[in-house]
Amino acid sequence: MPVNALDLVIGSPALQSTWIFVPTVSDHRKEQIRLEAHAKGFVGCGFSGAARLPDEPRLRDWLQRGRHGDMSYLARDLDRRVEPTLFLEGARTVIVVAWPYAAPARPSDEDWRVNLTGRIAAYARGIDYHDALATKVEELAVLVSQLYGGSARAHVDAGPLVEKSLARRAGLGWFGRNTNILLPDRGSYVLLACLLTTASIEPDDEYTSDHCGACSSCIPACPTGAIGEDATIDAPRCLSYLTIEHRGPISHSLRPQLGNWIFGCDDCQTSCPWNDPDEHADNWLNPSLAGVLSISPEEFRETYRHTAVSRTKRRGLARNAAIALGNSGNEAATDPLSRAVLEHDEALVRAHAAWALGALGGSSVGDVLRRSLELERVPPVRTEIEQALHLLRDRPA
Repeated sequence: MPVNALDLVIGSPALQSTWIFVPTVSDHRKEQIRLEAHAKGFVGCGFSGAARLPDEPRLRDWLQRGRHGDMSYLARDLDRRVEPTLFLEGARTVIVVAWPYAAPARPSDEDWRVNLTGRIAAYARGIDYHDALATKVEELAVLVSQLYGGSARAHVDAGPLVEKSLARRAGLGWFGRNTNILLPDRGSYVLLACLLTTASIEPDDEYTSDHCGACSSCIPACPTGAIGEDATIDAPRCLSYLTIEHRGPISHSLRPQLGNWIFGCDDCQTSCPWNDPDEHADNWLNPSLAGVLSISPEEFRETYRHTAVSRTKRRGLARNAAIALGNSGNEAATDPLSRAVLEHDEALVRAHAAWALGALGGSSVGDVLRRSLELERVPPVRTEIEQALHLLRDRPA
């Protein structure tokens, strides 16, 4: 990507990243905004007009095919997703900023089946980005109003707008086959935020190049085949959707594909040649599966309340941990799963612990499942226990 008129590439030692400048014009106020965005830690800042986005036909087709899963809110108010002026009346400019986060180590815990550790997507590390970025974007809005006047409104992944399309139109990067926006020299390990303003600021050139070329490494890297050849995601098969957005039982056919993912998934990013792995593993991203399965409400709030992991709720995270323990093939997972199927306060967790015990097998599992069946009063959980017992009976001796 060509640098701006100042021909600057500014390194940020704290972030170990390259600052992405987009082409600009002689309006020095724009450079002030860009430099302020950099000072706040953003690695990209681009300017787009507020015209209607061209994504409606693609979104409508995706929704009609049911690829949004249980996320019914995505089907509501489709106009608001592609029309920035419905988000801020009189909007004329959208400023798009990109916030970097550290890549996960590659490989993560190779011995997770022995160590019984889970995996959390790298973006969830630290304070929830919704809160962290909103404050920074609102501070940037003050400068925009001082320089240009007009009103402004921040948007950080909690509203309807299609940020990735705005990012491309603002010149930040291109759509990868994994559906993420990729920035040159940064890859896809960024989070996007938008600042809509009624001020008229000359837009940057749209990013029209596609640097994926013939590479399609992200498609086979997806554990469930959720990435389509048309660069769309089939949400009901995506591990990020299943482990975070999906609130009920996970399909039996998909449970083995979760591996040890308990919150989100980075596989389509770690397989991308534009992304570099972190040199150091982060234990926070690889928690004890037994600990997550048995975590109390108080411990969950204390550990995750200020992070993105809180979105999946305690029962969702414990459900995912039960599946991962069942996928481990490690007999040491039997004890925590047995306690969960007998004692956990959430029916959803007991049900998945029953499945996991059936998947593990072992001499003591049948006794535990039969005892749990005697105690269990919730019909869906009883069904899972019965299915697990059938699985044990059908297992070759």
